[in-house]
Amino acid sequence: MKNNLQFRVIGLITFFMMMVVMANAQAKFGFRVGANLSRQEARQDSLIVEPKSKFGLDLAFVADFPLGEVISFAPELHWLQKGYEIEDIGTEGTATLNYLELPLLVKFNFGETSKFGVFGGPSIGYLLGGKVILNGVEQEDFFKFINRLELGAHLGAAVTIGPVQVDVRYILGISNISDVPDVEIRNTAFGAGVAVMF
Repeated sequence: MKNNLQFRVIGLITFFMMMVVMANAQAKFGFRVGANLSRQEARQDSLIVEPKSKFGLDLAFVADFPLGEVISFAPELHWLQKGYEIEDIGTEGTATLNYLELPLLVKFNFGETSKFGVFGGPSIGYLLGGKVILNGVEQEDFFKFINRLELGAHLGAAVTIGPVQVDVRYILGISNISDVPDVEIRNTAFGAGVAVMF
C-alpha cells in the first residue's frame, strides 16, 4: 500500500512537469554534474548519533521555465548519493545511499549578461538502494528499517554566464526516514555543481 502511494505521488509530479513543458516554448534544459557532502543524524530519546560527513556524486537533468523577467520555475531530476562515515573506538563503517530526487524549485534571477540568482523549493526523493558496511561486513538488513520515500527541500544560489550555471545548495531532509518506532533519522547535505543549459 505504501509503495503504491509513493509511485502515485511521483507519477503525479512527473505528469505536472510534462504539462508545464508542453505549455512553455521558452523553456531551457540542461545537464548538471556535481558533488554532495552529506551526513545523517539519528535520534532516539536523548541519544543523538552524528556520524561524519561523506562525499557523493550528484548527476541531474535540469530545466528552467520563465514565469516573468525575474522569476522562473526550475524542476530538476537528480541521481545523487547521500550517506555517512563512522570512525569510533572499535567501530568503522560507511554508508552510500543512492537516491532519485525531484526538487521543484523557484528561482529569482538578477542581471543581464551574467546573472546571479537564488532558489528554493520542496523535493521528493526515493531511495533506490546502496551499500552499508560496518566493520567490514555489509549490512543487508539496513534497508528493511528505512522508509525509502523522503521529503525535503533545496535552498541555494547560482551564477549564470551564458549557457553555464554554477550553483551551491543546502539539501535539507524534512521527513523521518526511519521505520523503527521512537527513532528519527534525517539526511542533510551541502552540494555544488555545474550545469550547461540549452
